[in-house]
Amino acid sequence: MEPVTSTLRANAAPVAVAATGSLALLGTGIASGHGNWPVYAFMVAVGAGIVVAVHRRVRLSRTTIWGLVVFALGHLAGGLVAVGDGILYQVWLVDGLIRYDNVQHAVGFGFVGRAVWESLRPRIAPSPGDRALTVWIVVLGACGAGAINEIAEYLLTLVLEEHQVGGYDNTARDLIANLVGGLTIGWWTSRRHENARASPLPRRPRPADRDENVADR
Repeated sequence: MEPVTSTLRANAAPVAVAATGSLALLGTGIASGHGNWPVYAFMVAVGAGIVVAVHRRVRLSRTTIWGLVVFALGHLAGGLVAVGDGILYQVWLVDGLIRYDNVQHAVGFGFVGRAVWESLRPRIAPSPGDRALTVWIVVLGACGAGAINEIAEYLLTLVLEEHQVGGYDNTARDLIANLVGGLTIGWWTSRRHENARASPLPRRPRPADRDENVADR
């Protein structure tokens, strides 16, 4: 595996956006008086460490890396940006139907599922055009990681006096959002993967071709 510093340099743009965005959002949370900002900082730091470790082994695609950066920054914004008397996570985008929290779960854990698919693809070696398997792996990754997140949130309610973790309705919405995100990102990933396989690679000129081109001149 390449050194961590080489991995970070090779992904300078997403690393820079993640670092500066995280510092800005954590600063916003501190200035707003959110006492649980260390929890968000710890979770994002652990997540970043996992992404770096996985990327060094399997080389995640740039699309997946950017998706995970959006996930991290969206998480920090959701818990630390004040909106009215609450936080961004509690804002209804479609009244009574969709909250910011739901979109964050769908997009974020959808890309986590995609990262799981990219990690397992070399070992599973699905046959070309097996779109159903691609979708299934992404969905399993999204829902599995999302379920672990719900367990972590429950444990936080046992040790923190103040938290923004909702009740049963919030948990159910999160799980549904994880499934929708996994299905959506899985379908999109399967289409991109299939199109990439179908696109012929440009043929490298053979020495004989180069000789013929010189002769034609």
